Amino acid sequence: MRPKLFTLRNLILLLMALAIFGGLAYWGSKGFPLPFGGVPSTAGKIAFGSDRDGQPEIYLVDTTTKEITRLTNSEAREAEIAFSPDGQHLTFTSNLGGTVRQVCLTEAAPDRKVVALTRTQSTKELPGFFGDDHLYFLDSGKVGRIKTDASDADAIFPTVEGKHENKAIAALFTEGGVTRYTVSPNGESVVAAIRRDRCEVLAIYEHDTETLVLLGFAQKLHFQYRDDGTLVALFQAGGPLKQPMQIAAPKNEEEGAMIASQLEQLLGELGGQAEAMEGQSVLVHFDPQFAPSGALPIPFFVDDFAMAPDGKTVAIFSSSDAAKANWGIFVGSFASQEPLQRLVDKPVEALTWSPDSTQFAYISEGSLLLSPVSGSAAPINLSQGKGTAYAPAWSPAKASKK
Repeated sequence: MRPKLFTLRNLILLLMALAIFGGLAYWGSKGFPLPFGGVPSTAGKIAFGSDRDGQPEIYLVDTTTKEITRLTNSEAREAEIAFSPDGQHLTFTSNLGGTVRQVCLTEAAPDRKVVALTRTQSTKELPGFFGDDHLYFLDSGKVGRIKTDASDADAIFPTVEGKHENKAIAALFTEGGVTRYTVSPNGESVVAAIRRDRCEVLAIYEHDTETLVLLGFAQKLHFQYRDDGTLVALFQAGGPLKQPMQIAAPKNEEEGAMIASQLEQLLGELGGQAEAMEGQSVLVHFDPQFAPSGALPIPFFVDDFAMAPDGKTVAIFSSSDAAKANWGIFVGSFASQEPLQRLVDKPVEALTWSPDSTQFAYISEGSLLLSPVSGSAAPINLSQGKGTAYAPAWSPAKASKK
């Protein structure tokens, strides 16, 4: 008698086999992590890129023990490193598996699987965790986002539909795209520097309400949200508008054409003003309504700035001054009337703050250095003079209380 192939018992065994193989496939996609292993706390640690072992990789250094651990091991070059809010994951760009840089994700521990979240023909830049369970990134002059499971990727600003339906948005982007961006703590607003022929324009876009607000202009812009939701922006050869300029969606094509024409004229005037302000910089704090509420004039050109997590202290750094007179790190506060204090007098390319705002780490002449904000001690070379370090990111995780 021939045995039956399709029985209830065989069906149950088939379903069990599919579940087992499906589970193994999912485990493999996560890098086969050990049960209950998780990711050790990254509190007090800094991730950075370096070629110290011959090939650019990501490393983790303990700021207390100075122990350095290699996290990645590939033929690709990792850059633009950022931690997740809990310090358990790292995102970065890499040409892993190709020649075009994509957004990647890995756990902040050695030998974990690196997952490419994007796989398109365009170069990705500036990935970061903002506001929700999404990763944001820059994609060919547009701000995009994707979930950490690589699903639901979409463009946020500008979208094709937004440029088609709002002539003002289309006019704003006639000469270039987004060069830098950040996202509000609640994930509702995108702040963008939009490239124009003679300047960059600082704009805020609320993607749920499709509201666009212009805040200022400069030859180069940098900006950062504070934890309280207010914005700080660095204007290099430029400044804020006297009043934020809200651009509403036009009611019809005729109104849209008129708004676009007026905007083009304004943008041309702002470009001329930016050229006239060559060599001047100002750091501006915007209140929750995006009106300027405080300013720190800077009488020289700087590369960038970083607000401390306490929201009070700011570090301004530079390595571009040809005369070398203003190289280094300057620390100050919006609340203080004191001039900026110079703590470092060497070229500085990047800076990251400790979660308690008492220390900062920075890249200077290829080394990763650690310094107290008080300036009371000599910097410590965390990269120990080996290789060229870049892209430092201090873990936001805090040490547990004992």
